[in-house]
Amino acid sequence: MGRHQGHHAVATSRGAPGGKRGRLAEEERLKALLVNPYQVDLVQKKGRIYTRTWTPLDLAYSAAVLEREGVEASILDANAERLSPSEVAARARGFDKVFVTSTSLDRWQCPHLDLVPFLRTVHALNDAVAEVYVMGSHGTVKPAEMLAETGARAVVRGEPEAAVLALCGSAPLAEVAGISWQDGSTAVHNPDQKPVNMETLPLPAFDRLPMERYNYELLGRHFTLFEMSRGCASNCTFCLLKTYGTGVRKKSVDKLAREVEYGIKNFGVKTAYFMDLEFTVLRKQVVEFCQHLIRQQYDFTWCCQTRLDLVDDELLGLMKRAGCRLIHAGVEAGSENMLKLVDKDITMREIEQGMARIHKAGIETACFFMMGFPESGHRDMEDIVRFARKLAPTYALFHIAAPYPGTKLYDQVKSDPNVRFSDGSLFPEAIEGRFSLPELKHMTRKAYLGYYLRPGYVGARLAKGEFRALASQMWLFLQFVRS
Repeated sequence: MGRHQGHHAVATSRGAPGGKRGRLAEEERLKALLVNPYQVDLVQKKGRIYTRTWTPLDLAYSAAVLEREGVEASILDANAERLSPSEVAARARGFDKVFVTSTSLDRWQCPHLDLVPFLRTVHALNDAVAEVYVMGSHGTVKPAEMLAETGARAVVRGEPEAAVLALCGSAPLAEVAGISWQDGSTAVHNPDQKPVNMETLPLPAFDRLPMERYNYELLGRHFTLFEMSRGCASNCTFCLLKTYGTGVRKKSVDKLAREVEYGIKNFGVKTAYFMDLEFTVLRKQVVEFCQHLIRQQYDFTWCCQTRLDLVDDELLGLMKRAGCRLIHAGVEAGSENMLKLVDKDITMREIEQGMARIHKAGIETACFFMMGFPESGHRDMEDIVRFARKLAPTYALFHIAAPYPGTKLYDQVKSDPNVRFSDGSLFPEAIEGRFSLPELKHMTRKAYLGYYLRPGYVGARLAKGEFRALASQMWLFLQFVRS
């Protein structure tokens, strides 16, 4: 498989990667384009959300599924190529159907709150091509509203692969599962689609992406995303899980190993993030996969996300040997009471024990903390900062709790007269009650400054010789606190 050649034309199709040639004759092939819009700002001001240049893995799977069934599929990652809406529209001309995502897979759980970049791209495409469809978390939880906002022919709800394929077929909209569409003045919501069988997905179409452009500053370049499973076994009040469908579904170790080998050998991948919401909940799978990586001896380092009560010394030692360099973990709160209120189903002691094990294994950590839940007072905010310092993660990230539609937190705010959404948009930035949005922003900024500007923190990083990593981290930190 070749790498992406240049950035001035949409990647051309050359057959499904690792799969068979489609059924349609070349001259009959429908041409479909999958678009990941340019998010413009490194840190979006609304919600202070990072917009990293990460592989739109769901689009890569969708393109491969289409190619397997005879559709000529291309991907335009405007976020990686920094393309304006007008540039996207110009390059989309000539395609039969265009699919635009508001959230690629890495943002299904925590979608962007500023929809302007996405909407501008969709509107530009509406003027350039006949059929535009939208997908992502926003349309999954607010399909009627997103139909009205975008003017799209249909909204894909949930995972995109099966619905995108059906929309490229001959069935009328009324018969396509998992979409919402406009019938005159009425928004029609078809029945949900079945969750994707992970084992049936083809190799992701990395050959249609500018793979050399993806990176993660905490790991490096030659970067991509992989996934072993979809879904989450937990039920926290603030997590948006509707795009994933129901339950936790997994790939076999053999299938995941083939995908990783495909990325490493064909595209020079050296770093990756396994985007599972709880990577180590499938402990047996992780053990087998790590043993495989150790045997292969790839030049490959990676990170994952998991819960701190789902790690143990033996597993962490194996992960470290297999190239795991960083673990993301959602801590969220700083007291037993707040952990219970947000349904984390974990104790402070379990969090501390998990962090101690990861430190002992020599793996870096990125811990996420949330401020501004409806019940939070000054004491709770101070508890978060104290707990963060006690846990001492390599990277601490302090965010304002966003009440995403489709979550228990969103419903809680709607039913509580003592709190309100910070704005009247479809996707509010925060919850106001005891604190205003400016006050919450001040608290998170203060938490960042207090954590990262401690002499002990800076000194410890410098003592390890992490000069370049610390400089990169401080630059990102400045972008965040200025937003």
